[in-house]
This record gives sequence, structure tokens and C-alpha cells, in this order.
Amino acid sequence: MATSTRIAAIDLGSNSFHLLIARATTRGYRILTRQRQKVRLADGLNADHSVDDAALERGVACLTSFAELLKQYQPIQVRCVATATLRLASNRKQLLKRFEQALGYPIDVISGSTEANLIYQGATAELKTAAPMLVLDIGGASTEVIAGVGTEPHVLKSLNMGCVVWQNRYFADGSITTKRFAAATAAARAFIEPLAATYKAHGWQQVCGASGTFRALQDYAREQHHQGAIDAAMIRQCQAAAIAVGSRDKLATIGIRDDRIAVFCGGLAILLALLDSLAIAEIDLAQGALREGLVHAMLDERKRSLS
Repeated sequence: MATSTRIAAIDLGSNSFHLLIARATTRGYRILTRQRQKVRLADGLNADHSVDDAALERGVACLTSFAELLKQYQPIQVRCVATATLRLASNRKQLLKRFEQALGYPIDVISGSTEANLIYQGATAELKTAAPMLVLDIGGASTEVIAGVGTEPHVLKSLNMGCVVWQNRYFADGSITTKRFAAATAAARAFIEPLAATYKAHGWQQVCGASGTFRALQDYAREQHHQGAIDAAMIRQCQAAAIAVGSRDKLATIGIRDDRIAVFCGGLAILLALLDSLAIAEIDLAQGALREGLVHAMLDERKRSLS
């Protein structure tokens, strides 16, 4: 296997860090390995927007392991981007210095609109459709809402709310109640509703969810033997089930994976607000997200350089 065809995309999210190493092919790319680690960077955000030492060290440990994989695969091109928490961090220079030392490559802190564009590309590139699309990505500290047609995004917004931040703000002690969900959902709606008319005017034929909240809902559906799509009724049923168990520690009993339990209610509250504000009826699980968008961007650059 020629190393000259290997590329790597790294996404430093506010909840998880992702690494995707792929081999370029004549038809696109083939994934060689993908890694995901829960770093919970946004958990370390203090009131002054500095990221604490514990979160910093979790990030360093993750990137050190990523660096070992990069040495093993030796890609010719590596692109690493950081998102909402590093956009917010008042000690960003310190974090980037340590992270870049651990990884061995530069890290680009991208804007919210760039992040939204890459997410849309990753979610739609394999769909082969020219239909109007809406793509949702509920991250740890930001939520991207993108409307487009086919693979072309038209309306891109990155909102300052995410599953880690909302979990810590509304469900910090692990208690799950109707009142807490109402408060969390109302706060999320305040971000979305000023934009709702713009998105509704764009229209869409398909809605794709490109983050862990949607994968967790798919797990819930399997546990409940739900055969249909992820629709509004099923999502509200999941909320009712979470309230019925009453505690974060009992979410596994309704099918939520251990690695998602810590932030599930925060993400679900944001999704409920999206359903309400944008009148979403049904959501498909996207086949890609930010790291896949990075891979497609690198492949496009490669094609241009060779042409």
C-alpha cells in the first residue's frame, strides 16, 4: 500500500477527539482506521472561559496516542482542526502549544461557519442527491444547523450551545425531571427561534443528524424494538423514558450506551428545541460529519494539485 495515498483528518471536538486515516482511491477514499476518545474538553471550561488542567491533560493523552497511529500509518497529509471549546478558551495559546507538541502537527482553530460547512460536506458527500437537505450536529459546546441543496450548503449557523454545556448547566447532578428538560429546551429554543423563518423558507426534503446524540437515539430505538425512523414521536418517547428513570445513572436501562450517558440529556434537550422550532418530523442518521468533510476537502485539494 503506497504511503503517498494516505491522508489523516483529526477533529478536536468539545466532547470527543476523532482521528480518521484513509487511503485515496480513484473513486474517493477507503477508511484504514478511525479512533474516537471522550476527552470532554468542554467539561473543563471555567467561568472565565479558561480550560482547566485536567481537561488539558486528557487532551494531551489522547493526542499522544493519535501521534503513535500517525507514525504507524505515515500519511502524506494531516489536517487537524479544533472547534467550539478552543474558539472560546481564554488560554487557547497554552492549550494549542501543548496539544501541538503531543500531536506533532499544527492545529487550526476553525470558525463556526467553516465547521458547519465541513460538517455539511461530510454528511452529504455520499448521498448522491440534489434534494434540499437540513443537517444537524449537536456538539459538546456548539450546535451546527445547515440547510443546503445536494452537497452545496446555503444557510450555515453555529450556535453557542452544546450537549456538554447544557448537561452541566441543567442536569449537572444527574437528576432528570420534566422541569429541568423544560428549562433546557426553552433556553435552546431562544437560540434557534430567531433563525427559524430563514430555515423554513429554505425548505428540505431530508434531515440528517451527524453527531452522537443521534447515534444514541438509534441505540434507544433498537433497545425498544422501534422499527421506524427516528421521528418526533420516538424522540419524545425517549425523553419521557429518561424522565421516568429519573437519574443519569439509570439511562443504560433504556439503551443509552455508557460512553454517551454523561451528556445525553443535554443533547436531547437541544434536539427537542430543534424539533419544536423547525417543525422537524423525521431524522436520518448521517453517514459522515466533520472529519469526513475534512477528508473530502483534502481529496479535492489533491485533485486540484494534480490537474
